[in-house]
Amino acid sequence: MCGRFGLFAELGDLAGHLDFRAEPLQGSYLPRWNIPPTSPILTVLSDGDARAARMMRWGLTPSRSGNSRSAPRLLFNARAETVDQRPIFRNAFATRRCLVPANGFYEWQAGTGRAKTPQWVSRRDGAPVAFAGIWYGAQSSDEDLGICVVITTAANALLAPIHQRMPVILPPEQFDLWLSDRAEPDMLLPLLSSRDWPDMSAREVSSAVNRVANDGPHLVDDDEPAGAPQRLFP
Repeated sequence: MCGRFGLFAELGDLAGHLDFRAEPLQGSYLPRWNIPPTSPILTVLSDGDARAARMMRWGLTPSRSGNSRSAPRLLFNARAETVDQRPIFRNAFATRRCLVPANGFYEWQAGTGRAKTPQWVSRRDGAPVAFAGIWYGAQSSDEDLGICVVITTAANALLAPIHQRMPVILPPEQFDLWLSDRAEPDMLLPLLSSRDWPDMSAREVSSAVNRVANDGPHLVDDDEPAGAPQRLFP
């Protein structure tokens, strides 16, 4: 599962790394260190022969069936093993794919009893990565943001001791294929396989990340001890 991540790189740096125009996002993109589902997130998708960046809401709420009394569950991840088969994801996977930039993501490692320790997973050099995602149009006429879902795969050797799932991280040489409107599912599915990332690391971070209202560089700062004073995200 991928249920929390951070993206705090400068917009201009992201635009250069992912080849999109930064100007349309001036004022709507804000660096964040603790992004939960339902938040607006930066996505990159194909726009003809170029790439475009858009802010989208992270998480899809399925329509409730007439005989269901329970509230629909928010879907913010799609499993790589079934993304081409499940009706709710199948068409988006075939026609609407995107990149989700991130500086890293959080996962919680089980300990003794009910305690879980937050871990920050990122590149050792701090450079951003790109998750594989699929997207949808706005879910109602009252919304002006599209919807994005992050695809997950089986954990690699780094993540396996922490959690059984992880987001699919695409290398730059696969960006064009992932975004291509001419790519067939049998060309795309191999991109979603679990792979080792020797340039990535996982380390314990402050328990302040447990509260989604908390945000700021102290959440992932090596110099901040676990349990450092919390700062509220405005």
